[in-house]
Amino acid sequence: MRSLVAITMFGAGLVLAAVSYLWLAAPLGQPTSEVYSNPRLLGAPALFILGIMLIFLSAVAYELWPDRSGRGAH
Repeated sequence: MRSLVAITMFGAGLVLAAVSYLWLAAPLGQPTSEVYSNPRLLGAPALFILGIMLIFLSAVAYELWPDRSGRGAH
């Protein structure tokens, strides 16, 4: 179960970071005006940071989630 939770969190964070970086951050094209330096969505940088946080928190969730078999790493 903990593997499923960690993989789901990792995948969601990866998708969120990729979408916010590639499609929501700034328009692609030749930077001919100031419009190309503004993000398409105002909160795109925050969504990218949230995606990266989910990626790192997936490892925390995996380590803190109790093992179903009762065996520890010791």
